[in-house]
Amino acid sequence: MIFINISGHLKDYTGNKRNVEISEKDVTDVTSLISKLDQMYPGIKDRVFDDQDRTREFVNIFVNGLNARETEKECTKLKDGDTVHILPSVAGG
Repeated sequence: MIFINISGHLKDYTGNKRNVEISEKDVTDVTSLISKLDQMYPGIKDRVFDDQDRTREFVNIFVNGLNARETEKECTKLKDGDTVHILPSVAGG
C-alpha cells in the first residue's frame, strides 16, 4: 500500500480527506500516482501537474521525506509502504 497525505486546498478535491491509500499494484511512480488520484478525485491532477505532467512550481511532493524535485522528479519510483506527501505552497499577504 502507498500512503498519501494531501494538504491545503487540495483536500477540496478529496472531500476533505487528508489521508488516502492506494495499492502499489496500481502505481509505479509519482506520475502514475497522480493519475490514479485523478481517477479517484477528478480535477486534482490539474492542481498538482501542469499541462506537460510536471509538478507545478508551487506544489511539493515528498516521497519518504525526500523532495521528489531533488530525486527523480515525477519519475520517482514508488513501492509498498512508501509515504507520499503532496504539499501546495501557502502564500498570503
